[in-house]
Amino acid sequence: MSRSIDLLLGPVLIGTMMSILLFGIMVVQTYIYFERYKNDATWIKAMVILLFILDALSSAFAMSMTYEYLVKNFGDLEAIVVTNIGINAYPIFTGLTACIVQCFFARRIDVLTERRWLAISIAVLANFQMLAGIGVGIGGAIVKRFSDLGKLKQIILVWLFGSVVTDALITISLVLFLHQAKTGFPGTDHMTARIIRFTVQTGLLTTTCALGVVMAYLISSQSTVDLAFGLPLSKLYTNSLVSSLNARKGWDPQESESSDNWQAELNRDMRGRQMEFNTPGPSTLTSDFMGMTREFTDDGPGSEAGSCSKTSSDVPTSPSSGGPSRV
Repeated sequence: MSRSIDLLLGPVLIGTMMSILLFGIMVVQTYIYFERYKNDATWIKAMVILLFILDALSSAFAMSMTYEYLVKNFGDLEAIVVTNIGINAYPIFTGLTACIVQCFFARRIDVLTERRWLAISIAVLANFQMLAGIGVGIGGAIVKRFSDLGKLKQIILVWLFGSVVTDALITISLVLFLHQAKTGFPGTDHMTARIIRFTVQTGLLTTTCALGVVMAYLISSQSTVDLAFGLPLSKLYTNSLVSSLNARKGWDPQESESSDNWQAELNRDMRGRQMEFNTPGPSTLTSDFMGMTREFTDDGPGSEAGSCSKTSSDVPTSPSSGGPSRV
């Protein structure tokens, strides 16, 4: 009996602690974002606020769940073998958060690669896993007992594998595009290598955590072992998105000089490429990044930032290595 209680309550406590830790990081990330990017488009700001609210709510539900099991119902064996509102809400919040973040990166893939079909496919998968996650939450409230959660196995696996496949598709698509966009010039290739590294790091975080949830559930479907990986998962998604937004500028304000030097090197590479190949404009990679960056701002089409002219001086500053990010 003692071991079974450990498998029920131990993962709940571990998952809640990790979730609160990652929420604290999200608070810092959100503060940095609103301090540094006041001119971002309204929909970007609204998305960050929405994700922050979802993180706060999911953290509150996780703490409520832990309090119910470890304090309020301490020693009550009948109470700890049934789900409560905190556990039932967890797949709903995770599925919704993952869908928002995955759709954002689907839009970014559309801007970078101009492959609309790929972005639509990712968005469809993201919404599919979100609906499955909502179904898991509703099913858990109906079934109630952990021993009966096996009845929801099919929809649980659809939700979990849907999230894994979507994350992997996003990461692979971005890495392949960025790898193909290398020009052979040190400035642009340096930028590309850093972005690929950040993309892989962040993609591995969410994909590995989601795989951990799947494996834990398959190994012990009648316990809460999967919650040790599942409860922090939504925070990994939100931190992934906001860190990618913050990476457009260095974490340290004193890095501006090195960023200028990096951009000057990039501009020289672009001019050298134009002279060597006799092309009228900068590389495709530079143009695509400019288009992606321009959509983040509220500047109108008549402003300098919103104009259609693409010059190498518009290249966004180098992302910092202070945190992992996808682009």
